[in-house]
Amino acid sequence: MKKHLLIIPIIALLFSGCSKRIGNMTALSTNSINGLNTQVSSDNRVKGKSCVTRVVIFPFGAFRDKLEKATDDAIENGRSEGLRGDLIVNARVYSHYWYIPFLYGRNCMVVKGDLVQFSDSIK
Repeated sequence: MKKHLLIIPIIALLFSGCSKRIGNMTALSTNSINGLNTQVSSDNRVKGKSCVTRVVIFPFGAFRDKLEKATDDAIENGRSEGLRGDLIVNARVYSHYWYIPFLYGRNCMVVKGDLVQFSDSIK
């Protein structure tokens, strides 16, 4: 009987799962977009990060919308370096996670890409 009491929680853990929204993006594509009138330069590389720190089991930080916050951070970082832009092209998105169970952990979303601005000829 005691064996059955141990098996039930193990089976419950094996069949558990979750889903979450990662973020909202105004435009997102894996294909080249024809007619996009922008200038891409290697000098326009930007990087943004959004992290959640977990102490014991309690999260601290922007747990929701990490992708959106990392993208906004990348655009703001580019602007603070004097770059003009409102769109990231050639984007790469990374997720980094490490955790020491019941002590400390960190979960980060990183966005890297080229910051561009639509040409002034587009109205």
